[in-house]
Amino acid sequence: METLSRLLKSTKTNLIRNKWLSLSTIFVISIVFTISASFIGLAIIGQKTVSYYEKKAQVIVFFKKEAPEAEIFKFRDKINDSEIVENIEYVSKEQALEIYKQDFEDDPDLVETITADTLPPSLNIRAKTIGNLQTIIKNINQEKERNAYVDEVFYFKDVLDNIKALSQFISYAAIILITGLAAISFSLIMVTIGFNILAHKNEIEIMHLVGSTDQYIRVPFILEGAFYGITGGIISSTLILLPWYLAMHFLYGSDFHYWVSQILNDLSLPYLKSFDPLFTLVFLLIQIGIGVFFGSVSSYFAVLKYLNLKTK
Repeated sequence: METLSRLLKSTKTNLIRNKWLSLSTIFVISIVFTISASFIGLAIIGQKTVSYYEKKAQVIVFFKKEAPEAEIFKFRDKINDSEIVENIEYVSKEQALEIYKQDFEDDPDLVETITADTLPPSLNIRAKTIGNLQTIIKNINQEKERNAYVDEVFYFKDVLDNIKALSQFISYAAIILITGLAAISFSLIMVTIGFNILAHKNEIEIMHLVGSTDQYIRVPFILEGAFYGITGGIISSTLILLPWYLAMHFLYGSDFHYWVSQILNDLSLPYLKSFDPLFTLVFLLIQIGIGVFFGSVSSYFAVLKYLNLKTK
């Protein structure tokens, strides 16, 4: 216990002696973590968006309100090619009303103005692969000419393709950017630790002369790097989560809040709608964990590079 106390005291001394360099390092690490976490978050949201739209109907055929179910089922059977169609779901007017109520449950005024008779029946069609959509759309258009009850047809192929392309771009950009920022941070921590080692050259030599082990001398510098990572992780988490949760709190009840909440529900991210202690804790621990690992590894390599050379 006494040894640990001395190591922590030595780490604290290193930080205080070079406080401006330490503050600069913490500032850069915090910015790096904030940017990296933001891009990772965007990449995750992009993937969730693609997954959401892939699971949803990619083609929706709306029928006129007076269309008999027999005609709708007849249309369904003609376009249901098992080789290219994954699923066709029939949505009656009553089912459409229930879906509408769920989508707008936060706005009772909108729900009260709609009845089942005001909503059209529809077929929700999902292809086995995105490449099959063009053939499915062609078949639908051909059958549409023969069926007077078909009202409108909506395609989501272009939307899905664009979302996929954007998601891939964000993912690749995140990898490149995070790699570059990580390299900069790694180098910065190494330089900071290396500077501290050189600044304590005489003290280190004296410690060797009085019998201090290499491990005892190295650990404070490694703890210093870990401290940079921990502090950067905490600041980064605060910079990301605090403004977001404050914005969602103060905008509660606005159209923007309602729109964002709907999107978060669709993407299975309800913990971002309002302050969630569990998510906040997990996010903070992940950031701190990455910070400890990153800072410790960087300082360890700095110790190997500078301390051994200067204390032989």
